[in-house]
Amino acid sequence: MPKVSVIMPTYNRARFIAESIQSVLAQTFTDFEIIVVDDGSRDNTREVVNSFRDSRITYIYQKNRGVSVARNTGIKAANGEYFIFLDSDDVLLKGAIEKRVKVMDRHPEVGFSYGQTYLMDARGRVFGLWKLRRGNSGIRRGTEELRDFLMGNHVPTLTVMVRGSCLFAVGLFDLTFSAGSEDLELWIRLAKKYSAAYVAKPLAKYRIHQSSITVERKKDEEVKTKSRILESILDDPELGHLYTPLRSKAYFHLHLRLARHAYDVGDTVTAREHLFLALKIQPRGLVKGIWLYWFAKTWLPLPVINVLRGVKKYLGMASWHVLRRSYWKVRASNA
Repeated sequence: MPKVSVIMPTYNRARFIAESIQSVLAQTFTDFEIIVVDDGSRDNTREVVNSFRDSRITYIYQKNRGVSVARNTGIKAANGEYFIFLDSDDVLLKGAIEKRVKVMDRHPEVGFSYGQTYLMDARGRVFGLWKLRRGNSGIRRGTEELRDFLMGNHVPTLTVMVRGSCLFAVGLFDLTFSAGSEDLELWIRLAKKYSAAYVAKPLAKYRIHQSSITVERKKDEEVKTKSRILESILDDPELGHLYTPLRSKAYFHLHLRLARHAYDVGDTVTAREHLFLALKIQPRGLVKGIWLYWFAKTWLPLPVINVLRGVKKYLGMASWHVLRRSYWKVRASNA
């Protein structure tokens, strides 16, 4: 019985999955299994996985049904005490599993742990750090996590380790959630019952590339799903009263996030709709720079937006990357 089960859903990621698997095999902690769930790939993913001659790797193929179904399939096939969810285009940093196992073993009250992650491009070049949690490593009450979840998701899935007994107690990924909320919905259910551990160190590298964003989100569905996330906290019969004062602030930030997403996909009309909804909820938001900033951006013509994105991408991946590449490599090697 392995201590840790690494659940790795994949779909047409043959060019990346070998690096992901190798990052697990190179861990300092070796008592693990890797459950690769192929969600209907049409490339040579199977051949790449089978090229690894390691008995700790299990390959499962299923028809394409989405990442949440694939993760649930992996969970049901796993035997570990702890679970990690690593997508097949991301990689773990050396020592990432060992760091989290030590924390989970020392604190049986913790249901899940998480940490920071680097951001990298398709070629594996690091260009940023996802560090939404400030402060040092430590144990946080579930109520603290829920408060922060009202303002957005601060937990990178690829850095999460979940205690298996807690996961089965609250249930697996809810297939009725979509629009990128299925992970957050599970973390919320865990936080309602258990404490969380934050590891203030980079644990993985999250790859951002053109094919990593494959789901076209429908506006109405996204609003409905995100609202369900908030209501699951605000209307909780036992804990909801703790967050009543934060209701308007939570919805203000929700519409700001939706506005930003709409803007990112070129839908400036929807972006403005969400910005006005945010302002309606909190009129004081008008004096906040963030609201005015996004409102101004939504009036830029799409060709101008595309030019600015091109400049930003060039600066981010070229000049800025050259200046900071050495720094990130040192940080990654010391993590």
